[in-house]
Amino acid sequence: MRPDSFLISCIALVFAACAGQTVSVHAGPSFASARGGLAIADGGGALPPASSVDGDLDLGDAEVSPYVQAQVDADGHRFRVSGLLVGTDGQGTLGDAFGDLPGGSQVQTSLDFLALVGNYSYELLREEHYRVGVGAQLGFYSLDVGATAGGSRESFETQGLLPMPYAEVEAFYGDLTFGLSGGAMAGNFGDSDGRYLDLEAYATWLVDDCFDVRGGYRYLVLDGEGRATDRDFDADLEVRGFFVTAGVRF
Repeated sequence: MRPDSFLISCIALVFAACAGQTVSVHAGPSFASARGGLAIADGGGALPPASSVDGDLDLGDAEVSPYVQAQVDADGHRFRVSGLLVGTDGQGTLGDAFGDLPGGSQVQTSLDFLALVGNYSYELLREEHYRVGVGAQLGFYSLDVGATAGGSRESFETQGLLPMPYAEVEAFYGDLTFGLSGGAMAGNFGDSDGRYLDLEAYATWLVDDCFDVRGGYRYLVLDGEGRATDRDFDADLEVRGFFVTAGVRF
């Protein structure tokens, strides 16, 4: 499934399932960066030691990126979709080989990461000052990394549609809501076999009945190995950063 089709389908399901209920839409900047290691096999099939994403490849600087969310609450049910796009460029020096690029090469690098996520939760517990929900999450994650040295280029692209069990906890204090939500899964999905984690911590200030402001921190782990772009790979990647959004309720 194409990522844009996945996001459109999630949004359509959210609004169709809960038309007439409480809907909120948020948008704003995120300040996300990548950490970890990535190894790509050379043309002979040998897998070198991992190159540091934020060191050797110089792709660890936080970039301003768009962050959007839509949420519907209806009689204890919550539907949410979100989109995070991170793109950055760098200029590094390889310590070890990266595919067929030898160690010591001066490289121009790029990274594009996309996370399109839809989740559902049912309100298991709710009291005056807290709420607990459990459910399921489906996320489309895509990673594209490239490195160029002289006239040679190595690129790596992988993607997967990942189901996860999902849970969220919220605490209420006046017009403030503090929340923690996320999912985790291990298994073989898409191009790789590994473990995956997607967490979000946030605080929301309800300005009035129609507007709110939200700030938080998103933390994703993609730790897998497999085969993509006709090469074996081993990736241990974290994408993390703060976000600030403004929202409208209707």
